[in-house]
Amino acid sequence: MAARRNTWRMKFAPIIAELIRDNKGKPVKELRKILRAANPGYYKWPRKIWGNESLRQLGLRKRKRVPGIALTQLELVFNAES
Repeated sequence: MAARRNTWRMKFAPIIAELIRDNKGKPVKELRKILRAANPGYYKWPRKIWGNESLRQLGLRKRKRVPGIALTQLELVFNAES
């Protein structure tokens, strides 16, 4: 049995895209209110996926932390102790 990946995201992405397309030209603040109101009402993980996908499609999703920076800081600490 093949594992399904991102099933909630695959379900929500076309709905969010349609909402954004239907409300094209409105300010981002208003679009976010519309997307929040259109949330299907699921709790916990699906709700988080809805929010993340909404921000991603609006181009507002924050970048992930670069793991190399934390590693460099740890290396500095270990090198200083030696």
